[in-house]
Amino acid sequence: MEVLVIDVGGSSVKLWHTGHEEHRKFDSGKSMTPEEMVAGTKEHAADWTFEAVALGIPARVRSNKVVEDPHNLGPGWVGYNFASALGLPVRILNDASLQGLGSYDGGRMLFLGLGTGVGSAIIAERLILPLDLGRIPYNGDKAFEVLGDKGFEKVGLKKWSKAVHELVPALQYALMADYVVLGGGNVKALESLPDGVRRGNNRAVVEGGRRLWEELPDPANAAEAGWVIL
Repeated sequence: MEVLVIDVGGSSVKLWHTGHEEHRKFDSGKSMTPEEMVAGTKEHAADWTFEAVALGIPARVRSNKVVEDPHNLGPGWVGYNFASALGLPVRILNDASLQGLGSYDGGRMLFLGLGTGVGSAIIAERLILPLDLGRIPYNGDKAFEVLGDKGFEKVGLKKWSKAVHELVPALQYALMADYVVLGGGNVKALESLPDGVRRGNNRAVVEGGRRLWEELPDPANAAEAGWVIL
């Protein structure tokens, strides 16, 4: 199956295709609506052919529907009919869940996406559980203010690396994760990683989109197939 994978972030929308190595992107931002996202997707993916869409949204998703507008985008995401707008079947997950799904190697995995904010999710056998660990306090700030892109730019690599080495093992221990996958462009700057932690791959979201369509049940009816997708 050829799947278009749409990874919606706070600063850009990245478009991936399960049959192509390249990816494409366009700017997002705090005013972007779902209509604008769909229009940008159609424009930038006009020459790609695909049968279905896997959509990662930085917000709460339940039963294949967005139930809360993303805090770092514009309004109108709740109740929006993406399948109708795109003219194809669409399966939706929280963005960190989609990336985590593509990184999953069994057991109990914690995924942390260190980007505009901090995306987080637990994947364990037939469980996909998005989290909001970026809200955890750290030295008078929130974790997302330190570990995200702005934190990296503000404090520099040395202090940012120190925060990663303090926070990530603590989160792994608290959530009893067998291992942690760190996503996000700044992760490649880390000279070393805590024990039980590995770097993610940007293309993991493509594998997540493929698995969402080829290996998982319809998120709207996941419970009937023994899955918990929240």
